[in-house]
Amino acid sequence: MEKIYIKNEKLFKNKWQMLIYCLLFIALIGAFIYLGTLDYDDTLPDNEEFANNFSLVPEDNVFVYANATDALMIANGTKGIVLFGTTNEWVNYYANIVNKVAKEMGIDKIYYYDFVGNRQDNNGTYEAIVEKLSNYVTYNDYGTAEIYAPTLLVVSNDKVLLFDTETSFVEGNISPSEYWNSFNETAKMKELRNVFSKYLES
Repeated sequence: MEKIYIKNEKLFKNKWQMLIYCLLFIALIGAFIYLGTLDYDDTLPDNEEFANNFSLVPEDNVFVYANATDALMIANGTKGIVLFGTTNEWVNYYANIVNKVAKEMGIDKIYYYDFVGNRQDNNGTYEAIVEKLSNYVTYNDYGTAEIYAPTLLVVSNDKVLLFDTETSFVEGNISPSEYWNSFNETAKMKELRNVFSKYLES
């Protein structure tokens, strides 16, 4: 019987080709390792994140995300403006109005503090805010002082210029779009212009 021989083909035609492929392989491994160590920051600027969370507010807005400590500083008398909110349509509509007037008046920063989680957890800093604003906050049926959303706090020279809770307790079956008709929105914008003007002057 005749033997069958299989001719083995070389993987590389010559040593130079093998060297080139090895170098390319090493370079690819190095690139993967390098790219894996890069710190990719995929967080959005505050104004863009705010616009993503509140559809009526344009990307070019004045809102800066704040925590309980930031809000407490202002409640304690540091000049500033805080919108106490959470993610719902009432805050969406109200924030849009606040932003329009702030941009018009030249105010470039309003803190936004989503306090609901801190309220549920009985966070000490949140409780300190409530205590500091005890003359303005609402007391529930159990006699507990609480902040509700949306609420706008404007402080200057250790004085509260505004603690606005107009739509925190809207009664009846009415939607934010129905409540904020042209008449109510115009009245609110006039009120905010007046307060923001005093804020800027002080």
